[in-house]
Amino acid sequence: MKRLPFWKRPYFARRILDIGAGHNPFQGVTHVMDSDPTQGRQRGWNQLLVPKSAKLIVGDATTLPFQSGSFDYVYAAHVLEHVDSPESACREITRVGAAGYIETPSPLLEQGLVFSETVHKWFVYSIQPKVLIFEPRTEKTIVEFCSCPDGQFMREFYASVEFGEAQHYFRRRAKTTIFYWRSAFQVEVRDRTTDCTRDGRLCRFRGMKSALLANCNDLFRAPRLVRFSKTFPDCKGVFRKFGHRTVFVR
Repeated sequence: MKRLPFWKRPYFARRILDIGAGHNPFQGVTHVMDSDPTQGRQRGWNQLLVPKSAKLIVGDATTLPFQSGSFDYVYAAHVLEHVDSPESACREITRVGAAGYIETPSPLLEQGLVFSETVHKWFVYSIQPKVLIFEPRTEKTIVEFCSCPDGQFMREFYASVEFGEAQHYFRRRAKTTIFYWRSAFQVEVRDRTTDCTRDGRLCRFRGMKSALLANCNDLFRAPRLVRFSKTFPDCKGVFRKFGHRTVFVR
């Protein structure tokens, strides 16, 4: 079973809901909700796991079958990238819970796996405190890049690597959007890929660049990063072109 870092765990929560827990629920949950308890396409056809201490409820994330304020803590890991209406799902999560944890694949991972078969509908990211942003992930938007330097850096980076293999050199934090909330948070659902110069608001590529650079400057992963640069030598030229230093580019 999954656990948050020890300094983030809801130690004093008595009623804990795990939405879409699938085959790998969080430790300590009292209620597990799943929309597909039998077949489980979205969990890779793995068998649903319900802890002995938890109750299973069949339901949908956009219309949670609970009264307001029913839970002290709500987990929603790898759920919101699947829903048709993320605004409704987030509203329901904050309606039934006092605090919680949301996790999705990061845009860095989602856009890198451009040719992979996936049922994910959204890029999910947060570039401001207490704001969770959703942009449509479609055949069109998956190959779109912002015209800003961050967008162009990411475009050239992806072209310099085979991302299906390259992703294994990246830490989990770079490949995951992690969002903690308490009481409430703002949801912004956009209808297209944001372009900074056109739309006058921040794009997803700023966060993608930051996640990539943080990963590539992690001294604890230096040996792995050196192997990465040797496997994909063209990427070093991309980092140099945009003035970005890493463990392997100085």
